Amino acid sequence: MALRVNPVVNGILTFIFLSQVVGVFMSVFTPGMLPPGSPLTSSAAGCALLASCAMLFPTIFLVKRISGAAGALASRTILKSLGDPLRKHRTLRKFEDQCWQLAIHVGMTLLEVYILYYDAGGEDWLWDYVKMWNMHHNQVNSKASIHVLYMIQMAIWIVTCTSHRFIEEYHKDYVMMYIHHLVTIALIWMSYSANFVRIGIVVLLLHDSSDIVIDLLKLTNYMKLEGLRCGFIVELCFVSNFFTWFYTRLYLYPVYVVWYGGWYGTRELVTSPGYPGMEEFTRQAGSEYTRGHAPGFQLQDGSFDFWTSLRVLPTHSNLPLYWVLNPLLTALLAMHVIWYLLFWRLLYRIVNKEAPSEAGREEYEGDSDDD
Repeated sequence: MALRVNPVVNGILTFIFLSQVVGVFMSVFTPGMLPPGSPLTSSAAGCALLASCAMLFPTIFLVKRISGAAGALASRTILKSLGDPLRKHRTLRKFEDQCWQLAIHVGMTLLEVYILYYDAGGEDWLWDYVKMWNMHHNQVNSKASIHVLYMIQMAIWIVTCTSHRFIEEYHKDYVMMYIHHLVTIALIWMSYSANFVRIGIVVLLLHDSSDIVIDLLKLTNYMKLEGLRCGFIVELCFVSNFFTWFYTRLYLYPVYVVWYGGWYGTRELVTSPGYPGMEEFTRQAGSEYTRGHAPGFQLQDGSFDFWTSLRVLPTHSNLPLYWVLNPLLTALLAMHVIWYLLFWRLLYRIVNKEAPSEAGREEYEGDSDDD
């Protein structure tokens, strides 16, 4: 039986999604809206985004058909002793969808690693939030690879959200996944438009790299590669996902991105004494040390008073989109926590002797796997 979704909720989310798509294309095609230093013209960027969206559909079809054929063949032969786990049409469709997701995440992770550690200068943005924001008005936008990444990512998420809404089977977490897609599109769109590409690339890398483990877990689960006779492959993937999710999404992401990269670090740097754009506020306040910085401070010395800064300087032109992007980053973190609790529920069921494939299907899919 198909999962039922509240039509009002579905309608609201769909309206937001379509509005985002219009906004993305308008911002890309409008002259002067691209990040400073961009090697692309607005028309070139818009055409690149349109071409990326158009090329994704045949690419998705090809990857799914090849992976589906290979999976069905392996299921009938190599995995025949497991009961031909991909014999059902719906299971094979989910296997194909996940293979496409794996291809996306591997490809994007490689490109993001290339940009972060090579093409954009090799600065370690992830571990140093000052480098993440220093000279943020024109960071590394002369690098074509960054614009290629953002055009592809925006196209991927527009197509993914379209597929999620109009093509794919509804899963148990359909609404939360829909919200996740909308938040992701908003973050990619605004981080590019506002020239916050360094923090944007870090966010993309943490999510795409950890998603690879999730994809492998789901694929091995569909193939029922569990238990002693299969070398506990599903169980090993589950344990790996348990730790990689925590490390990337519940440690690196909240600490180095949401807190130091978002709420705290931006304020410490771009409102610091002597930073360009703070002259008028300093003149009106009568001192450089009224917004959380102590006399004699050094960046990252731990002396910055975040709450004082928030109280005396809630908004400023040096903090564009501060109260938009940071809540979105925090909302993404909240979803990470909810999904991690789901992993704990799965672990409980597995420890209580339930087959991982059965536990995962009921928790994630929410309905029968029958055709």
